Amino acid sequence: MTGASGDPTARPGSKLLASAVALLSRRDFSRAELRRRLLRRAQPQASEVEVEQVLDLVQAQGLQSEDRFTQEFIRARAARFGPVRLRHELLRRGVDADRIDAALSARQGDELASAQALWHKRFKSPATDLRERARQARFLAARGFSHDVIRRVLACD
Repeated sequence: MTGASGDPTARPGSKLLASAVALLSRRDFSRAELRRRLLRRAQPQASEVEVEQVLDLVQAQGLQSEDRFTQEFIRARAARFGPVRLRHELLRRGVDADRIDAALSARQGDELASAQALWHKRFKSPATDLRERARQARFLAARGFSHDVIRRVLACD
């Protein structure tokens, strides 16, 4: 029943496939995110097996890629957030920890530069007292930068 013509309406679960393609045409999703959205859209008429088949199909066709999603997610947010926060958000989106570590290790040298640029954009001048220094450190920590990087940024101010 899987038509060789490539017509998505010729396959079982074609509404799920059409929904998956429509979602992926707007932006990349992790497999777990896409699974949740498809299950929400097709609750009564689709089983989890059908959703998994559709996910396998879109992944085999290259429409969904965990690596591409991870790389794009990190690239889009690396200027505003540190690796701790990026790791947490990717884990929350269902990306495998090993895949996250591999993607973040490729950008490891950028952490200090990103933190310095973010600090300079926000504060522009060094802290004058301990209270202001703590506020600046909390700002960087909340964005997911490591304590070592925060210490280096505030020492360079």
